[in-house]
Amino acid sequence: MTDPRPFPITTPLKRGLAGFVSGFSAFLVGLRLVVPGGGLFRYAIAPIAVSAVVLTGIAIGAFFGAKYWLVESFEQSWVGWLGGVLAFLLTLVISYFLFVPVMTIFAPLFIDPVCEQVHLRYTGRELIGERSAQAFMKRQMFAIVQSLKWTAVVLLIQLPLMVASLLTVVVTFIAIPVSAVIQGADLMDYPLALRHYTTSQKLGWAKRHFWPASGMGTAASLLMLIPVLNLFIVPAGAAAATVLMLAAESDEPK
Repeated sequence: MTDPRPFPITTPLKRGLAGFVSGFSAFLVGLRLVVPGGGLFRYAIAPIAVSAVVLTGIAIGAFFGAKYWLVESFEQSWVGWLGGVLAFLLTLVISYFLFVPVMTIFAPLFIDPVCEQVHLRYTGRELIGERSAQAFMKRQMFAIVQSLKWTAVVLLIQLPLMVASLLTVVVTFIAIPVSAVIQGADLMDYPLALRHYTTSQKLGWAKRHFWPASGMGTAASLLMLIPVLNLFIVPAGAAAATVLMLAAESDEPK
């Protein structure tokens, strides 16, 4: 057991705008922890490298898929040029939304240690400690299932909303907050899964702390728009989610 550091955000978590600001601040805390000089960069190197590979793979696959459907049949006309532009835009949209769900698969190897170190830093205690091979495989299977669930949510909700928002401003005002809420819930799954929360318990947590999680999701969504820094979104989000989990626990019965 080590001496805990001063907690980086105000506890207990607030509701409404104050809670939203706390969630946004928590993400900034998580980002500072995992960038060089933040103390946890060595734990973030592996997920950042994997993030780069995953993001590149998704982008290449999305571009060639979009190019095949949008360009190939129009190569001899100006529509082919327009199709190339649409393929590029579609690549950005698909990469943006599928990045975090795909990275969830690698959580047991690369993201759980980030949550563990953040928990140790601010409580002085281990979050999970050593795991047996059986426990690790169970966690890995759970991560795969979660990845499939979030991918389904993206394909059925987020992507259609984003495509519709390109056609009308009204849908844009719906798509942006929906994306932030889903992003926040997605990132919260990293530390809550290590607490062995069931689906109903996670939904209960999300209901109680809707505004902080949404604030964190908003900050994460904005970071995804910044090249290079967007590679830090998963380790930074996992660190921020752990901070929010600890802040929430400070106001809950043991």
